[in-house]
Amino acid sequence: MTEHAADDQIDFVLLDEAAKKLFGYYVYRKFRLYLSSITRVLNLQLQEGLCEGLTRPTARGRAVPFDFRSLDFDVLIEIIGVYTYVLSCHMSANRRLLNRYDGKQVLYLRGYDFEAAFAVGGELAAGISTMDTEGFTLKLPSFLQLRLFKVLSPREVDWETVTAERYYGDFGKLIQWINQRPAAVYLNALHWKQGVLELIPRMDHYIVYVSSLTESALWELEQLNTDQRRDRVTVVFDEKAITKKESQLAIQSAMDGRLGKAVWTKQGGSPSLTAAQVRDGLAEVFRVMSPDEFEANIEDVKRRIDASNAELKPGERETRLDFEFYPAVPEADLTRLQEMSATLEKLFETGQSGPIDSLPLYVSQLQLRICTTLLFGDHAATGLALAAYSAVMQSAYDYYSQTGERTDDLSEEDRDRLLTKLDKHVALSEYAGLRLIACGRSHEFMEPSEQANAAWDEIFAATRANADKVFNGSQRPSK
Repeated sequence: MTEHAADDQIDFVLLDEAAKKLFGYYVYRKFRLYLSSITRVLNLQLQEGLCEGLTRPTARGRAVPFDFRSLDFDVLIEIIGVYTYVLSCHMSANRRLLNRYDGKQVLYLRGYDFEAAFAVGGELAAGISTMDTEGFTLKLPSFLQLRLFKVLSPREVDWETVTAERYYGDFGKLIQWINQRPAAVYLNALHWKQGVLELIPRMDHYIVYVSSLTESALWELEQLNTDQRRDRVTVVFDEKAITKKESQLAIQSAMDGRLGKAVWTKQGGSPSLTAAQVRDGLAEVFRVMSPDEFEANIEDVKRRIDASNAELKPGERETRLDFEFYPAVPEADLTRLQEMSATLEKLFETGQSGPIDSLPLYVSQLQLRICTTLLFGDHAATGLALAAYSAVMQSAYDYYSQTGERTDDLSEEDRDRLLTKLDKHVALSEYAGLRLIACGRSHEFMEPSEQANAAWDEIFAATRANADKVFNGSQRPSK
């Protein structure tokens, strides 16, 4: 493949659209900000005549050893952090599924909150969302005080990471915090039904919070309407929440184009049945109550849970669910994304085989490689890309921390600030990279191992040597 062909293959629009189909608006926002940071710098370099594309530097561009504008610590730590949060939730849930537990296991099913966002100019967006499911979900663990499983929802990632973000620099504390919460598995939108079907036989009782009359919520209830299950179901039917969500669909439709272009909306129209009709139908087969009735009768609910027994008993139900994190896009788009990722992998590898034609463009290529590996849930590959990224940052730090008679010396005004920025990128990429290389696929939390360290060291050393050659070509003074 020629470099020009590689340029043409990297489709930023497709990357953005794929991120929308990853896991809700909050996760999409982190990927979008990360991609925007990369494209902003590439566009500046293009306008300044430093390059003609992602792989085509100009002679003027080759003379620039480094571009500090490409360093955005916040977007890097957030894209790594939010991915690690989702992965850690799934791993924590798998650990609980795999370890024998003789007590009662409860599966919490619910309709998700609705959310929408409208672009209002630049990188700004105005958002609206419902909060009913979030409110009930927050209270449920304290109501039950039992072993609770749920499917992680996109909206939960938003409000739960308000706390979790403080642990993005300490994965150990992040995992400890997650382990104290209800188990939350991640299910890909393309085959979430299969994941729910795998969970259902392992659970003793089911709490179903109905806050919307969506196809997915009603499908889950259908799976519980069997002779083996219906007596082990408690339906919490929230008519107020249903009314709010139906109203928000109308608001979203009315606001699209007025508030701004819709960048995220809840798809689907109003249900064909009224809330009262659905409640009456559910009451014929399940125990149905309002949220207030559920809270008032919580001891009765606990007694029903204690009398419930799963189809698969302890000793028979200890299995895990695969972590299948990738965009829920059509097969053709998925193939294009995989080809893009393979192209970026080859560009990443040139940093080890050398020489690096343009270090500023190589940084952008590495940042895109980090993005696509996270997009496909390949955290080991992310860790390897971070090894190369860390090597470039360390080489730049060592170069610019020296003083001498150079045309590209940092000014006294900017020197400490820029060196601190480089140092933060070195530390983050090494810490996160080593752990992502060592981390397992489904339930294995691992500290950096001898094997992970060796893989890191190999890529770091080879990339560092080639990055140093770029700076040596910029008349690096001898020590």
